[in-house]
Amino acid sequence: MENENLVCLNCELGVKDIDEYCPNCGVVFAENIKCHLHKEAEAEGICLICSKLCRKKCGKLVNHIFLCNEHNEYEIIEGMARVYGSINSMEIRYYAEILEKEELHPFVYSHQLISEPFSLPTTALFGAVTNDYIPYELKLMLPLKEVLEAEKILEPLINDLS
Repeated sequence: MENENLVCLNCELGVKDIDEYCPNCGVVFAENIKCHLHKEAEAEGICLICSKLCRKKCGKLVNHIFLCNEHNEYEIIEGMARVYGSINSMEIRYYAEILEKEELHPFVYSHQLISEPFSLPTTALFGAVTNDYIPYELKLMLPLKEVLEAEKILEPLINDLS
């Protein structure tokens, strides 16, 4: 019988005793699982973007999520990775719609920077930039397992604009 009352010590997600790794953060529980690059070394995590098993020297925790060295530079927010950013909302929405048509799950994240807390200048409501308003990047975020597919779709479109 499976014990479902176990908890990942990294992210505190409930896991089953048959789980080899935490599906939420990528920390490896099972023994005798080897790094994809160093077959003699025990894997300590699985990259939640590419699913490669890694020892700590081949990957690291980024915002409590294990990523290989190839993918550890991604900005991670609430279990999603930034695949593109722009201050142009129409451009971001266009790319999000393309990804949705491919049955991916994009999310547009925005974080507005305002010089005076709790007050939004009237000029900012209409997109004008003044000394009181700093334009912010809209981030096109995707679930970690969809990042590589999204990049394959977006790369030719973004390169065409360059």
